[in-house]
Amino acid sequence: MAAAPHLLTAIVHARQAWKEAAALTDPDGYAWRRLHNRWNTVLKGGLTPESIGDIVTRAGERAGIEIRFTGHSPRRGLATSSRLKGHDQIVIAKQGGWAPHSKVLTGYLEVVDQWEDNALLGLL
Repeated sequence: MAAAPHLLTAIVHARQAWKEAAALTDPDGYAWRRLHNRWNTVLKGGLTPESIGDIVTRAGERAGIEIRFTGHSPRRGLATSSRLKGHDQIVIAKQGGWAPHSKVLTGYLEVVDQWEDNALLGLL
């Protein structure tokens, strides 16, 4: 695999390389597949939620990030980043696996909305 032209696109290049190496051809299949723990061959099933959480936590630790990332961190990041781009809560909930009017999701979005959808904007 050639070097990524830009740091922000590195994950795209890594994903494409993995997709080719693992021979992932089903667009509706698992994005990340399990590896056999002894032979490192790609298995049919996807990663469990627990293993994804472990991977995210270990990656944060290896990167020297002081805050402990968990498997929930990317999910919350999806919600807040999507809201920053103006997406509706129902759409975000569906994509992220929340109930349409989830109180937890609403709490995440309030962090974004308090600055973007503020009744005081334009008054002063």
